[in-house]
Amino acid sequence: MTVLFSPLGLVYGTLYSAILLVRPQRVVVVTSPQAAVHLHSALDAARFYHSGFEFEAHILNDPLSGFEEARRLARRLAARAEAHNVVNLTGGTTVLQDCVRSIADILRSEPSIENSVTPEQDSMHNGHHVAHLVREVAVVDRRSAADQSRAPLVVGELVEVPPL
Repeated sequence: MTVLFSPLGLVYGTLYSAILLVRPQRVVVVTSPQAAVHLHSALDAARFYHSGFEFEAHILNDPLSGFEEARRLARRLAARAEAHNVVNLTGGTTVLQDCVRSIADILRSEPSIENSVTPEQDSMHNGHHVAHLVREVAVVDRRSAADQSRAPLVVGELVEVPPL
């Protein structure tokens, strides 16, 4: 199963693009109370083209300076990761982005089998601890801010962020 971890800010086109470009089976969104109102707009639009995903949303009370809250959430979410995880680094505030980036860091730091398990290798482990494959990506929309605001539901580009 592929899980997409993504922040959601006030511009919801990045989440829409990430879902359509990654095509995950589960979407985990970290957002703020102010941005949460856009969640269903992005999800409903994405489901028109990719209906095969479940979602969960987690709201951070302090999306501007709540790094402690975000890191606690990151630990909880990392504990529920699957074998294949995609972390979208774009969208939302610095705190929201730090939360999802921390998920990738936590998954990579776990002592486990290599972080490059293929789906075929994954199926061979049958209940044994298997490493988490983690990809970090950024969604890029090269249009002007005005164009993005007028038409947020335009699929952007997915850029792979190489590991350190």
